[in-house]
Amino acid sequence: MLPPRGFEGTVVALSIWLMAGAYLDAWAHRHLTKLETFFTPWHAVLYSGMLALLIFLATTALRNQARGNEPDRMLPTGYGLSLVGCALFGLGGVIDMFWHLRFGIEVSLQALISPPHLLLMAALGLIVTGPLRAAWKRPGLRAPWTAVISATLLLSTFTFFDQFDQPLVNTWPASEVLPASARYAQELGILGIMVQTALLTGVILYLLSRFTLPFGSIALIAGLNGALLGSLEQNFDLIAVAIVGGLLADVVTRWLRPGPRRVIPLRVAAFMGPVGVSSLYLVALQMTRGINWPFNLWLGSILVSGAIGFLLSYLAVQPERPDMLSEPRQ
Repeated sequence: MLPPRGFEGTVVALSIWLMAGAYLDAWAHRHLTKLETFFTPWHAVLYSGMLALLIFLATTALRNQARGNEPDRMLPTGYGLSLVGCALFGLGGVIDMFWHLRFGIEVSLQALISPPHLLLMAALGLIVTGPLRAAWKRPGLRAPWTAVISATLLLSTFTFFDQFDQPLVNTWPASEVLPASARYAQELGILGIMVQTALLTGVILYLLSRFTLPFGSIALIAGLNGALLGSLEQNFDLIAVAIVGGLLADVVTRWLRPGPRRVIPLRVAAFMGPVGVSSLYLVALQMTRGINWPFNLWLGSILVSGAIGFLLSYLAVQPERPDMLSEPRQ
């Protein structure tokens, strides 16, 4: 079942509202240490976004049911799981409220991995990927912008969990630490670059395994995700770095035209993209804050990010293999 006109745009807009509420709540947990209640303005933004999505999807489903549609056609293809996600999100919100009443308000890392919040984020992933699932099942190779934004919100769901070691949140290469702690800061910095490379490149390669991307898609993915992450610690200058890095990756993609039928360009792009973005990030830190890393760490972290992208390309598009021999008859 195809979505009616304006349906996907509305879902995307409401999903952005919901995701913004999640990151706004994360900002509050980081900067407002005296949060002592579940009922906060930040939760109001988060849960009102979920409620708006639930009402919109449920109303659409009930309207289609009244028109005599079968249960599997009450919502456009791909959006049934989004409605399930809304229900799970509501359940998670109730659990989260009682969890706060019993165990108090979480701070720092425990706020990310408390069981109610994990349930909320799993539900969030189901909700925001509706447009991506719908586009995946429709004919055509060119990715619609709704699918690109949906993939961006999926990426932002992942990065919400590892914000404690995100390059756009914690600028470890430029951190001034005691000599005894320098090793740990270096390890966290390199690990953050590696994980963000895997998440960002993995989502982009996932899209490229099915679609051709309109120019600007990677800039949108990196920029929107970067805006959410960079705002957590007011690293607003790094948001521009994410956007420029995404544009450079768009240029590489336009030049190489990677895809399932152009495997070598895909692998080259999967290496060049992370190398360019990591290089730009470290150069920007050096120019604005100064980096305390030795050159070997600079160069090594850049090359490792490229290697991660290259290896991920083998998951996105696997090498051709000979047909398996038929099993001998018994």
